[in-house]
Amino acid sequence: MSRDEVLGALGRHLTLRFGPLVRVRELARVRRVLGDAWVAKLAVPTRDGDISLGDLEVDDEGRPLSALGVEELVSAIRAGAVSSAPAANLPDDFLDGLAESVRDPLAHEKPELLRARVEQLLAAGDDASLQRARDLLPRLLADPDRRGATLMRMGELEVLLAEPKLANNYLEAAAREFADRFDISSLERCAAAAMRLLGKPAFLESPIHQLLELGRARLRPIGDLFDLPTFASLDPKQRAWLAKNTDRRALTTGEFLVREGEPSRTVFVIKSGLVSVLLETGSDEPRMIRCCFPGWLLGESSVLVDHDPRCTASLRAERVTEVWAIDSVILREIMRDNQPLAERIAATKHIHRIDSFFSMHETMGQLDVRVRDQMLGCLQRIETFEEDAVAVAAGEPPQIACLIARGELALFQGDDFGAPPRAVIGADAFFGVRDAMHQIPSALTAVARAGTTIAYFDAAQLRQLAEHSPEHVVAILERLG
Repeated sequence: MSRDEVLGALGRHLTLRFGPLVRVRELARVRRVLGDAWVAKLAVPTRDGDISLGDLEVDDEGRPLSALGVEELVSAIRAGAVSSAPAANLPDDFLDGLAESVRDPLAHEKPELLRARVEQLLAAGDDASLQRARDLLPRLLADPDRRGATLMRMGELEVLLAEPKLANNYLEAAAREFADRFDISSLERCAAAAMRLLGKPAFLESPIHQLLELGRARLRPIGDLFDLPTFASLDPKQRAWLAKNTDRRALTTGEFLVREGEPSRTVFVIKSGLVSVLLETGSDEPRMIRCCFPGWLLGESSVLVDHDPRCTASLRAERVTEVWAIDSVILREIMRDNQPLAERIAATKHIHRIDSFFSMHETMGQLDVRVRDQMLGCLQRIETFEEDAVAVAAGEPPQIACLIARGELALFQGDDFGAPPRAVIGADAFFGVRDAMHQIPSALTAVARAGTTIAYFDAAQLRQLAEHSPEHVVAILERLG
């Protein structure tokens, strides 16, 4: 469902239950391992302003995922009525921010005006102007669509200020931003700047060169649909039938293939070019969560969801692009007779969901797409437990790390399962990543409760990922749990 449809469904539910008393003030999408959900900020409108009721999570059909009853509502109103009284004194951080605004009239300037001011300072070129530009540039990092360009400008500025180490750090960060979007032209300009800074021999050993080569390799067009592993199991008759019923579509830069919330009736495979995946977040602009290169299969919901499948994201061409388009009815017929194909497409759906979850995750979202892809490559299997079962045993180096997709892990000291658990980990949380990467024996036994679904990541592959990653990447992965 689209944001407006979810908002309408939730509004009808709240009106039926509470009449005009409760209103939705904001609605934002969140990503879960098993799919989409939304978080609504609820409020009770009064003559003196809103009383906040906090957040309510709803599924993609607009149904609340947690209870909001009369008792909870009354308690929230009572608490809100007390906390809504005006404060006697303004908080220090508000006063500090106000003082900063008075000292610096550009503190809350619009990005385009701030950007123009920075360019003026850079053009002036004197030491005072360059220092002022250095102070202002980090404010432009809040714009995610121009973060790479801002980081590159920061690197170029540090070259002028004779800070080569800082300059290289900024250029590497810019290169990762450009690589995430497969913006090869910008990545090449960044590489040229790094080559001038480092010299050609050192540049060839740099992460920027590696990112450029990887980006170029991934953008190589696919010659034949049946070169892809997804369709490797098809017999000659199935291949001929699929080839006969597959269309080729060309897209110009900026053209949408599908939009989020629309009916999903087609599976697409990227033949050449680049397609971005965009998610509605409740703000004016959708958020780009990744770019997909030749060989990616998209739109799998059309063959995996039985009732009214909908596009879970918008797909937009980021350069001239060509895709193979397969009608879902045709592909369903082949999948009925080809179990390996059905399993591969189902696995693709799981990977896409976890990938979207990674991109919006507070910790995983700090990593560039290349590292998130490597983490996805460590995915071993997804398993659902019909009864309680040990997922990770205490006293042994774990062979897997867990991402809980549904249900919960109960953590026990040793094997005393009759005692209350020391802790419980719920859905969308990791367990054992640090121990799996470093082969540290688990201090607790993790028991998956009946009905729990877990995504398992292979410990040996996680160790390999850690061994070949910079320290800051390992530190971020360790924070997962």
